[in-house]
Amino acid sequence: MNKKDFLIILAGLIVLGLIVLASFLVPQVPEEVNIITDANEYGMGDMLKVKIENNLKKSICFSSCYPYNIEKKNGEWNGYSYGDCSNSNLNENCIDSRQVKAFEFTIPFIEAGAHRLGVSACIGCNVNQTFREDQKFYSNDFLIR
Repeated sequence: MNKKDFLIILAGLIVLGLIVLASFLVPQVPEEVNIITDANEYGMGDMLKVKIENNLKKSICFSSCYPYNIEKKNGEWNGYSYGDCSNSNLNENCIDSRQVKAFEFTIPFIEAGAHRLGVSACIGCNVNQTFREDQKFYSNDFLIR
C-alpha cells in the first residue's frame, strides 16, 4: 500500500469516527407527546391555551366530538361527564410527526382544585376516518380557583 492509499483510508476512518461520535453527542428527542398549558392556575371563564408537541414517528389525530377531557384530582384522577356527541366521531386536527399544534378554550364552570387535560389520540390515522382511541395523553397539572 502506498502512502496516498494509506492517507485516503485514514481520512475515511476519521470521517467515519466523527460521524459515529456526532450520533452520540446529538440529543435524541424522546418518542412522546407533550401537552403543555400556558399557565399553572386559571379562574372560571379564563382562556386556557394548550400546546401539543408530537414527538412520535407517526401522526396523531384527535376526536371531532371530544378532542380533550378535563379531569379533576380527588385522590385519583376522575373525568367530568360529557353529553353524547350528536355528530359522527371522526379524526380531526391531526398533527404530523415532529410537529406542534396549539388551541385554546374557555375554562367552563367546574369545581375548584387540581385538574389536567386528558387527550385521546388515534395514532397513524387519517383525517375524517372514524375516530379510535389508540392512546391517551395527559397535560401538566393546573389549578382552577
